[in-house]
Amino acid sequence: MASVNLREGEFGGSDSEQSSGTGNTLARQPTVFDYSQTNQFRIYLPIFPKTEWFVVSANIPGITMGQATQATPFTDMPIVGEKIGFDNFDMTFIVDEQLKNYMEMYNWVKNIGFPHSGEKQFNKLDRPDNLDRSKTIKRPPGQVVGSPNQSVETSDRNLYTDIRLDILSSKNNTVANIYMYEAFPVSLGSIEYSQQETDTNYAMCAVSFAYSWFDVKAA
Repeated sequence: MASVNLREGEFGGSDSEQSSGTGNTLARQPTVFDYSQTNQFRIYLPIFPKTEWFVVSANIPGITMGQATQATPFTDMPIVGEKIGFDNFDMTFIVDEQLKNYMEMYNWVKNIGFPHSGEKQFNKLDRPDNLDRSKTIKRPPGQVVGSPNQSVETSDRNLYTDIRLDILSSKNNTVANIYMYEAFPVSLGSIEYSQQETDTNYAMCAVSFAYSWFDVKAA
């Protein structure tokens, strides 16, 4: 039976190598003592301009790292995986009185899903940002499709968009940017109306986006 050699790590019981020396206590102290406020954010939705001004809540999505398991004669040991899973990006917006921002989002979902006519509905809406993403792969002229660096027409690339979420300081300065790449709406929530309300309540709608991946960058 093979033996497992557990060398002392940061706190003992690890097979990682322990570096010599002690940590610098002053270097480990924080330099920022203010807390991030949940109402300090701004969002940029390139293909949903009527919606972005009415957004009242949004989230930085969660991520999940996969893991593998290495069998040993003793307890099985988890080891780092190789793929990250990204949660959906969720936001809520106030619906304007004429439902223009809701219809903007609804029509784009219909533009993707073409509920009753693919020829008349699929990818028929123009992008408000006037960006043509239909050619995303560049290939030298003369090479066959599928080889590197030749332009390839992709019919559905204009259905995707990049989303930017700005995190603001207490003084409304941008401190970080969250970029979600290749995003598209996957669910549009219901809008509730009721004549039993005694106070003025504004209609809200939730929308959820899937995307390829997101990045966090300091401003």
